[in-house]
Amino acid sequence: MDASRTRRLLVIAAVLAAVTGLGIAVTRAAGTGPSVHAQPPSRVVEVAAIVDGDTFDVRAGSDITAIARVRLAYVRTPRPSRPDQPPACLAADATAHLASIMPTGTRVTLTYEKERTGYPAAEVVAGDGRLVNAEMVRAGYAQVVEAGLESPMPPAVSEAVGDAAQEAAASLRGLHSADISCTVPGQVKAVTDAVARIPTSPGPVPTAVFLAGAAGQATVARMAAEELGSAFAQDRQDVTWLSLGPQERDRLRAQVQDARDDAADAETLLRDATSMTVNRDVTQASTQRDAARIAKVLADLRKAELDRAARAARRAAAARKAQADALAETRARADAARARRERAEQTSAQREKARRERASSEDSDARGSNSSGSRGD
Repeated sequence: MDASRTRRLLVIAAVLAAVTGLGIAVTRAAGTGPSVHAQPPSRVVEVAAIVDGDTFDVRAGSDITAIARVRLAYVRTPRPSRPDQPPACLAADATAHLASIMPTGTRVTLTYEKERTGYPAAEVVAGDGRLVNAEMVRAGYAQVVEAGLESPMPPAVSEAVGDAAQEAAASLRGLHSADISCTVPGQVKAVTDAVARIPTSPGPVPTAVFLAGAAGQATVARMAAEELGSAFAQDRQDVTWLSLGPQERDRLRAQVQDARDDAADAETLLRDATSMTVNRDVTQASTQRDAARIAKVLADLRKAELDRAARAARRAAAARKAQADALAETRARADAARARRERAEQTSAQREKARRERASSEDSDARGSNSSGSRGD
């Protein structure tokens, strides 16, 4: 693209920004993504693209190069993960649901709110009159966010998203559904189902192999319940956890604790039964070969159990490290921003000092010149 066309597009963008109030980025001229720095006023715009479950681009007028990025105010949805991370729970579903409410090319009404984020945030009303912010919560794909606001949430919006959150939880939708394995309710269901599958009726004459296998199954279920219980004790900051209300979270935590206790009781009983059966079999065995076979089976089961415990411990350590790394990254960004502000203030102070010194020097020179003139007269 030649320089004259670039300048022409930049002029068009500036005019559109002044007339419509939209933050403009001339993407084809500059070769960059949408601008995220302007705070447009309330108006009707056209949806240009859906970025993720709570972020989208809008078009200013008919110029396809005039794009502004906007976020849904007061809500957050699961974000698509980086290439080296596992997919975020329901991130793709949230994006698809937002696209179904406000497809590309449709017109929506934006009422802008102030949030401490990188993008302008808005209440969004779709063409059919639905408040999109509340609809994402109602579908179970978003959490309500009240922290970080520069002004209180409007009462009507607060009521709408609050009712939507209650409906999503009561209807077990999206992040509240136990039928979706990646949600917290889904993880709780997996643990309780594993405990329910522990054999409780081994038959009139159970074998040591059967009992040892059942005890190992109880151990695996108990460890899974303990690992999930530790996650409830952590301050998890992803939407999958933050979307849960206090009562819902307490209910799920209680289910995990009950499952852990049931698995531990079953594990103890099955271990005791295994030992008694092994002793009985060893006593009744006619050859040492039978005793060795039983001992080998038990050793193999114990080794498998230890291997599972080691893998679970590594997963828990990796989760704790990831959380610590995320916190460190957030603090580093905050420190960097503070350092930039301090450098800017220092530079401003130095410039002001230099200006005052120049002014003082000029005044001194002027007084010296006047004094010399007076003596000459």
